[in-house]
Amino acid sequence: MENRLMSAALKDVRFSETEERVVPFPLSGQASTIRRCARELENVHGDEALHYWKTECRALAERLKNLGIAEDAIRSQVMAFQTEVQVEMMRRYSDRLAAETQDGYTLNS
Repeated sequence: MENRLMSAALKDVRFSETEERVVPFPLSGQASTIRRCARELENVHGDEALHYWKTECRALAERLKNLGIAEDAIRSQVMAFQTEVQVEMMRRYSDRLAAETQDGYTLNS
């Protein structure tokens, strides 16, 4: 009897009829991942940097795909991630430049 009542209660609140959908947290808001990638890209160059960058972007796309995210949304999230990493790299460069200028040094010395 209790199972039948439980099933009726669930149907009353329409749990069995709702469409469930996973909404990922926007990657552009994950500062630690963005900072890690920016830091790594500062330390590698050429083919190694290109390989690292492609690997990170493909891993992100694969994680989103495994969550069932649509291809258009995946593309959008990867593009947002790329933009955020580039902005973080510019911010880090600007911070270093400001600190070195304050100390009487230049980045090119």
